[in-house]
Amino acid sequence: MSTTGIEVNSTIIEDYEKMRFEKKAQGMILKIEDEHIVLDKRTEQSFEEVVNELPDNEPRYVLYDFPMKNRVGLDDTRMLFLFWMPLESSVRLRMSYAGTKKTVTSSFVGLSTQIHEDDKSKLTYESIKNKIASRQGMNYQQV
Repeated sequence: MSTTGIEVNSTIIEDYEKMRFEKKAQGMILKIEDEHIVLDKRTEQSFEEVVNELPDNEPRYVLYDFPMKNRVGLDDTRMLFLFWMPLESSVRLRMSYAGTKKTVTSSFVGLSTQIHEDDKSKLTYESIKNKIASRQGMNYQQV
């Protein structure tokens, strides 16, 4: 249980498991609403489009099956967990999301990379691809 008492709904976990094995660019944006973690949006948009839709004044958790190529050039995906925490968020929201983050990450199997960010300009496809590659070792090459 999280320190905030907020838990992940089992239907979101089941939806994530289906998404995880489809191996295509897609994601889920989660938010806290009425003391529950709920699905804000399920999307097949590009990573850049997902980032553009994140609110400027509220945190979100993003699960995104990030497309990239491995070192031999084959298509692959890596499951990214993005903890979006804009500085313009209220202190109460920041505390709730921070206190629930560990519960969220431990609820989803197969997260290869976790990133905490508060600046959309740092969330480009290339910068995230390089972070994933550096954390995945020699199987993925950086640009």
